[in-house]
Parts: sequence; structure tokens; C-alpha cells
Amino acid sequence: MKDFAIPKIQKQLRKVSTVQAALEAETPSLAVINKKFGEDFTQAYIEGWIVHLREFLNIGRKMTDEQTQETAMLILDEYYNISIADINIIFKRAKLGRWGQIYDRLDGQLILSWFDEYFQERCKASQEKSILEADKYKGDPYQRFSTQAKNKEQAAKVGAFIEHFKDKK
Repeated sequence: MKDFAIPKIQKQLRKVSTVQAALEAETPSLAVINKKFGEDFTQAYIEGWIVHLREFLNIGRKMTDEQTQETAMLILDEYYNISIADINIIFKRAKLGRWGQIYDRLDGQLILSWFDEYFQERCKASQEKSILEADKYKGDPYQRFSTQAKNKEQAAKVGAFIEHFKDKK
């Protein structure tokens, strides 16, 4: 499990700083993690990210454990298709102040607003990527086949990433 530790993941993903890079990163989504490890593990993992942020920030009114659990549950329910790379970017932006200054308050609504804003950005980037992909296929059917092979290779890498952590559990 220590391979799944947040500081280790942050180090592995420190160069992944844009939505486009997160879309190309070969990290599993919350849905995939949930399927492989179960809901309790996945929710606890999200809670770990929130606790890590709580410890990073020097604010007076920190979230309680109950608030952290509920926020993690809502993230899992509403944003199950985001990946570990996406989560890393969201919390990194928070630490850098990109979501705005945090004035002595960290709560579920604030964190969920970051996820919502990021998710909208991610949807737009995914749409643009999809349109570009579709344009490539208009002229060359071989390109479609080679991209499908690449997607299968990426899926295998994500599966290997998950299996690595599953074995450590």
C-alpha cells in the first residue's frame, strides 16, 4: 500500500500539470479503482488526499473527519470518472492558490467547487481531443486501426498499474 502513498503519487505525477497531460497519463480512474479494490478503499483513498491537504494548509478551521468522509463520498459519487492524475492536479492547484486564497476555511463545498471547475475544464479538453481524433480518421482508415491498438496498449498499462497496487494490498 505504501506504493499508493500520496507523496509517492505526487512525485510520479509532478510533471502532469495540465488537463491534457492528465488525460494522457496512464493512471486509473476512481471507477476503475472502485471496481478493483471496492468502495471502502476508494473512499478512504480520497479521504487520504483531503487529509493530506488539511495537513498542508495552516488554517484555523479545518475539516472534521466526518466532513472529510462525506466530501470523499460525494467526490466518489459525482466524479467517479476522474483519474488519480486529475486528483493530483486539483489538490496541487489548491496548494498553489490557483483556486483562490483559502481564508481560514476548508470545507466540503470549497473542495467540491474545485472538483466541479476542474471537471468542466476536463470535459472541454476531452471534447476537443475527441474532435481532433475524429478529424484524423476522416482520410486514413489505417490510422484508426493503429490508434485502436494504442488504446489497447494504454488499457493494458492502466491494468498493470492497478494490479501492482492490488498485489501490495
